[in-house]
Parts: sequence; C-alpha cells; structure tokens
Amino acid sequence: MQILNLENGLWFQMGKGQNWRVVHPDMGAKQLTLNYSRHAPGHEFTQHTHGETEDVFVILAGGVSVRQGEVYTPITTGDAVFIPSGEVHGTVNTTDSEARLISFQSPPDIALYRGERDLSSKATPKPQTGHRSAVQITAMVKGGPVFGNPGDWRSVVSADRGAKHLALDYIKLGVGEGFGHEPGQTEEIYVVLNGKAEVGSDYSEWDLEVSDVIFMDPGDEFSLSQIGLDPVVMVHCWAQA
Repeated sequence: MQILNLENGLWFQMGKGQNWRVVHPDMGAKQLTLNYSRHAPGHEFTQHTHGETEDVFVILAGGVSVRQGEVYTPITTGDAVFIPSGEVHGTVNTTDSEARLISFQSPPDIALYRGERDLSSKATPKPQTGHRSAVQITAMVKGGPVFGNPGDWRSVVSADRGAKHLALDYIKLGVGEGFGHEPGQTEEIYVVLNGKAEVGSDYSEWDLEVSDVIFMDPGDEFSLSQIGLDPVVMVHCWAQA
C-alpha cells in the first residue's frame, strides 16, 4: 500500500492543459492508472481513443465540456464521466475559471504517456456519422446506493452499468464513521476529495487530507475513520478482475 498525493505526480503532455500521472506503470501499477489535470479557460485535453482501455474522470473543481467531434456536453464539479473502450472523447474548459479533474484508466494506456494520443486537430479521431455515444455522465451524489455500507456510499461506475475493466464508488462519511477495507484481488485507489481521515494498517498509520491518495496492491487492507469536524468525501476506483 502506498500513500501518494495528486500534487506529486509526473508531468505528461496532452493538449494545452497541465497533466500529471500519479499512479502509473513506472511506479508499479499493472491494472489501473490515475492522472491529475488542471486546465485554464480555453485549454483542451485533445480528442482521442484508448483502444481497449476504459476511462472515468471526475471533476474536482470548476467545469469542462466533454468534446466528441463538434458536440460539447457541459459537466461540472461532482460529475463523473465513464468512457467505454474505443469511444472518441476529449475535454475543453469552456468556462471562465480553472478546472481540476482526475481520471482513472484500466487497463493502463501507455500510449497516452508516450504522447501518441496528443494528435494535431486534423489527425484527431472523430465519431462516425450515426454513432450513438455510450459515454455516461453521472452526478456522483446521485449514484445508486450501496446498501449496508457506512455513510453515504454510491455506485457510480460498475459492471451492472456496462463497465468491463474498472468500477468507481463515491463515499461520504460523517463524524466518527469509518470502515475496514478487506483484501481484494485487484489494484485499487482511494482519493480524498474533502475532509480528513485516519488510516491504519498492520505496519503504519497516516492522517489523510484533501488530494491524498491510497494506492493498493491485491491483498492490501486497512481501516479508515473520519476525523475532524467535516465529513470526509472520497472516490474509490478498482480494476475489475
């Protein structure tokens, strides 16, 4: 298990925004990646596809528009966007404020980090005429409830909704609430979006704040409890077996 932070990733080129890889193959990830982006007004994350890779991105602050060809779909803070394999997509900050977002991919798309997806406007892929987009946009707080879990726990991306390679939950824990993460069979990532939490394993303890990340290998486990006055809000993404 590794404790990371969104601000300490490795920069990579894609469009005009600022992009960092936080969880990636160079640091041991085999099934799942996590990227962090900051886009000023007008900046674009170039349209592209990922082959067999599925993609889900979450808006942390501000807003962008999902671009598919010349169709722009606005999304805002708290929205999650699921991109199935092979679907043309990009983002453009069409607002007057900076946008911050994170994205997860499974399986990892090495070509993204090599710059092979950052094509010129004439070479970017376009949706075919008549294509019906399979992109799913969900306000995370309105995801399907996960019954029996503590706090407000929502399923946002799942196999039940057509995902084959990854899944994403939204978690909000009130004062004093917590949970134990049982060992899984795939890589998993938690990202703290708001509040503070105390995390403990058999060998160490950590106090986590906004932008902290837990990257877990198969078999890792921990306990987590909300601390402080504010609820702790997280997203949990994992590779499907």
